[in-house]
Amino acid sequence: MTQGKDRFIILRKMKYGEADLILHALSPRGEKLSFIARGALRSKKRFGGGVLEPSHFVTFTYKAATDEGQLNVLQEATLVNDFAGLRHDYDKLEFALHVLECVSKVSQEGDQNSEFLFNLLGHTLKAAETSTDILVLKMHFYLKFLLQQGVVNAEPWMAPFLKTNLADSNSLVNHRQLVDEELHNVELMVKHYLQHAMI
Repeated sequence: MTQGKDRFIILRKMKYGEADLILHALSPRGEKLSFIARGALRSKKRFGGGVLEPSHFVTFTYKAATDEGQLNVLQEATLVNDFAGLRHDYDKLEFALHVLECVSKVSQEGDQNSEFLFNLLGHTLKAAETSTDILVLKMHFYLKFLLQQGVVNAEPWMAPFLKTNLADSNSLVNHRQLVDEELHNVELMVKHYLQHAMI
C-alpha cells in the first residue's frame, strides 16, 4: 500500500465491528474514496475530538488501497473546518446532511474530474453556517447542483440563483416568493434524479 495525504469532506460514517468506522469522503478532485479507521471508536489519540463526523473538512493521512474493492486505511485525521455554525441550528444541520447525501449519491470512486462537486459542497456548507433563510439556500444549491449534473437547462427565472455565488446566498432573500412558487417542483426533480443516478 502506498502512502496518501489529502484534504477531504466527510460524506458518511458507518460503524463497522466493535471499534472500527468506515468513512466515505470527497476529495478536492470530486472523487469519492472509502476508508476504514481501525479502532476509531477507541483511539482518542489518532481520531479524538469528534473529528470523523459527516460535513467535517479534514486532512487524512492514509495507506492507499492497491486493489479494487479494498478500503483505504486511515492512519491519522486532523480537522481543517468543522463548520461549527451548522450545529447551532437544527434546520441548518438537517439541510447540511441532505446536501451531503445528494453529493454522496452522484460522486464516484475513480472520478478525478469533478472539482466542481467538491467546491459546490464546500461553498454550500460554508453558506449554511450564516444563512438567514435556509429555503433560499436550498433552492440556490439545488439549481447549481442540477445544472452541473446536466439535469436542467438554465431558464430565465433561475438566473439570479445561477449568477450568484453561494457565498452571497443571503442576497437572494428578496427572491423568496420565487422560492415559494418553485421549490417544490425543483425538489421533485432532485429526488427523481437521485433515485435514478445510481441505476
